[in-house]
Amino acid sequence: MDLYLDTETLPTADERVIAKIAAGIKPPASMKKAETIAAWEANERHAALAEAIAKTSLDGAYGRIGVIGFAINDFDPVGYTAVDSDEGDGLSNDFDEKTLIADFFRDVELSPQADRLHDLKKFSDPIRIVGHNVVSFDIRVITQRAIILGVKMPWWWPINPKPWDACVFDTMTAWAGVRDYVSLDKLCMALGLDGKGEIDGSMVADLWAKGEIAKVRHYCRDDVRKVRAVAQKMWASLPDRRAA
Repeated sequence: MDLYLDTETLPTADERVIAKIAAGIKPPASMKKAETIAAWEANERHAALAEAIAKTSLDGAYGRIGVIGFAINDFDPVGYTAVDSDEGDGLSNDFDEKTLIADFFRDVELSPQADRLHDLKKFSDPIRIVGHNVVSFDIRVITQRAIILGVKMPWWWPINPKPWDACVFDTMTAWAGVRDYVSLDKLCMALGLDGKGEIDGSMVADLWAKGEIAKVRHYCRDDVRKVRAVAQKMWASLPDRRAA
């Protein structure tokens, strides 16, 4: 059973964390003159603080998960959000991050496509989680946020997988290796698939802040579709031991 996965993460909204970050924002050490430092404080400090806060979206300790998108096998992707959404697609619209993560775990197990999940518990790899940079980011950030929020992770969830483990297939490392990087957009284009649309990951936080949650959900689900297409094209050429 293949579980295609993508997450959209957001910067911290915790005032304690923001205060801690703000306390660490200092002018460049090369600045010595009081007037130069004052000008930096007036003109550049705010942007430096905003940049530092934005970076927490990539940090499971401080950032938040806004959307979890996933698809099982060839079924349509779904996208769960941590807040109510204006997108009336009949899916669960969750109101907090803890519920979001718990419902994701629950609904994978309850999905009709996972009927035999518990029968497969005797095997070491009943679910293969597939994603782009999924080992280093998506799996890890869901694990970290589950620990912080006190969400019990199910037995099938990998805690610290390696890219070559049978329970995962990471399209990024399968293509570029563990020491290099390739974007999902570039990989799609290289494989003759549709690339990214008008939205990319750098725009997620701003869209969220503007209340355009439906766009973020759509973007996340579309990335799930893209990573599935990439993985299936790669499997067609890989040796049988890595094939679906």
